[in-house]
Amino acid sequence: MQLICPCCHTRYPIDAANQDEAARDLLALRGNLPPRCWAPLIAYLGLFRSETRALAWDRALKLSREVIALNSDPDHLENALVETVEALRQKSGPPLKNHNYLRRVLESMQSSSTALVQRATSTGTSGRPQGGKRAAAITTLAEWAEGDWLRAEIGAGLQALVAQSLKGQPGADTIALAADVWYVALRKKLDIEEVDAPRIRKGFERLFPTITDWPTPKQLLALIPDRPARVSLPEPSPTEEQWQCGLNQARALSESYTK
Repeated sequence: MQLICPCCHTRYPIDAANQDEAARDLLALRGNLPPRCWAPLIAYLGLFRSETRALAWDRALKLSREVIALNSDPDHLENALVETVEALRQKSGPPLKNHNYLRRVLESMQSSSTALVQRATSTGTSGRPQGGKRAAAITTLAEWAEGDWLRAEIGAGLQALVAQSLKGQPGADTIALAADVWYVALRKKLDIEEVDAPRIRKGFERLFPTITDWPTPKQLLALIPDRPARVSLPEPSPTEEQWQCGLNQARALSESYTK
């Protein structure tokens, strides 16, 4: 039976994974990690791999545990991993030796994009009557965003935009139609929740401080970071037990032909 990595699509025999303790532990670690963090983590591990040498299972496991220990907040960790991978790939430097860069990103991150949306939404509704136009638009977006991860991400970003009182922004009676336009424009390009949800949040985070007029979906798409590249995990060397088993099978096959 072959396992297929959902991130890099590498095939790997399940028997070999069971034989390697570090591989088993790494697969178990995936079950304890929020799904949206897994692809950025795999991409980040690729930064430690040299061009001529694969990343061993035990080192991949050690690095993964160290990364998770840096921050327990999935939103912070996810955003920091995406930002680190994007920045270091552009620099094309040597393989990483430690987590110092990621640690600095986490320390310098004032808040995640989710927290930014929450603060902006709170600012838009505080000190205003419940019947205010902005409050009504924010409520409409919250109802519009239910039941779909992409709607939820778009709705949260548009709520923050409404809270900024931008020029030309839709009113409470048309905000749902405007959100539909965004949904249609984004759904064909952003269709994998684990990979694309953090990219959308990062795009909105970059968009907020750059505009004074109500933006278009095209402006957001231009600011969304690229998807993490697929990273192939190293092919494990056969264990001594597997080697001996293969040798015995070869001998048995040879003897069957000589009889």
